[in-house]
Amino acid sequence: MKTALVTPLLSHLPFHPSSFLGYAAALLNKQCELDVIDLNAEIHFMNNARLNSVLDEVGMSSFVSDDLFLYPYYNELQARLDEAYRKVAWGKYGGVYVTTPSWFPTVPTDAVLRLARCIKEESPETELFFLSNSLGSWTDERELRKRGIGIVHLNGLSPERVGTPVDYDSLPVPLFERREKYLFDLLPFMLKHGCPWGKCRFCSLAKGSNSGCLERSAEAAFREIEELLERYRPRMLVCRDNAINGKNLRQFCALMRNTGIPWIAMSRADLSKTEIRLLGDSGCRLLYFGLESGSDRVLGKLRKGIGSKQMSLFLKSVFEQGIIPFPSLMVGTPDETEADFHETIRFLGEHSAFLEMVNIYPFMITPASDFHRTRRLPSATTTIRLTNIVKECQDLGLKVCIGEQCAEYLSFRRVHPDLTSRLFGSSHPCRRVRSRQR
Repeated sequence: MKTALVTPLLSHLPFHPSSFLGYAAALLNKQCELDVIDLNAEIHFMNNARLNSVLDEVGMSSFVSDDLFLYPYYNELQARLDEAYRKVAWGKYGGVYVTTPSWFPTVPTDAVLRLARCIKEESPETELFFLSNSLGSWTDERELRKRGIGIVHLNGLSPERVGTPVDYDSLPVPLFERREKYLFDLLPFMLKHGCPWGKCRFCSLAKGSNSGCLERSAEAAFREIEELLERYRPRMLVCRDNAINGKNLRQFCALMRNTGIPWIAMSRADLSKTEIRLLGDSGCRLLYFGLESGSDRVLGKLRKGIGSKQMSLFLKSVFEQGIIPFPSLMVGTPDETEADFHETIRFLGEHSAFLEMVNIYPFMITPASDFHRTRRLPSATTTIRLTNIVKECQDLGLKVCIGEQCAEYLSFRRVHPDLTSRLFGSSHPCRRVRSRQR
């Protein structure tokens, strides 16, 4: 019987096929007759008219929020989700592997179980597996095992290697199929597993079952990119590392210099001026980074490892190199005082000439983070501060995002506006540029 590799619907827009989906497809394709079903992308694709109107609003508004703009749309999809899942003929698959449809390496446990229930109702004999890639701890793998769902890992699809960093250099070149169903004609790549810092108290991405950091060989990563460029001809790339910082960065930038393809990445704000210059020379056009706060006291409490002066130098250096700096920050962290909050507003005012957009999060507890473990709560004035800082940013002429999905959409659209598909329509770049398969 055939095997299926699928994604559940999440509150994540289908910007591009995920790295996890691509690597898993390449691995499974060597072992069995495989169908790749990115349900997250397909369900959005089937509702493209509604999504078009939502994203038009996101593009035009000076203030955008995942909660206000995207979640009403997501809720509409969730109401009809079981019906969409049951349209797949699950009975023809002896095994189904579930993985994440986005850069975010975790899948809510309930999302996996809901999809599993729909599969088992039609095909009780089908074996189910969760492709474990959890840097965070938002997927309760113990609960999945209790429900009869096997846990495997990208490292050779081996259950024995769950809990170890992904060795991307050992994996085959990703397979990315049916790319017309994604919002942008771009592809992801990875330079490492994990975060090179891994000490921020608010972050769960370095605390999960597969935590740790493992860098790739710059040459191996570049060879993979060359293959992807030859095979698929994407018009843009995105590095999906939690932070692009690392020992392999300089060599990688040197290798990328002559490709002529734009790309964007996430970064910690402790890159050197030389590294920033090399990034600009290599085609990097936007860096999304965690500013978190303009207060040194708060940054210290967060264990960010970077102070406000270094943040300032980084931001200015990125701007001067022709790279768009896109900061994210939090308001209402447990140790933030009113004075700290005003230092953040002051920092934004002093640097507004170097900024176009800012992503603001009300502080929230994420599973497995230090704040979650120690039961630290957000400030009681978080909502008031969020309202105030949004107004301050708008007065400075900055576009304000609250939430990662709006921020990502605007990042891709800002760097390469003609990538916008209008959206999923007949002018989608992937329909004009045919993938070249070897």
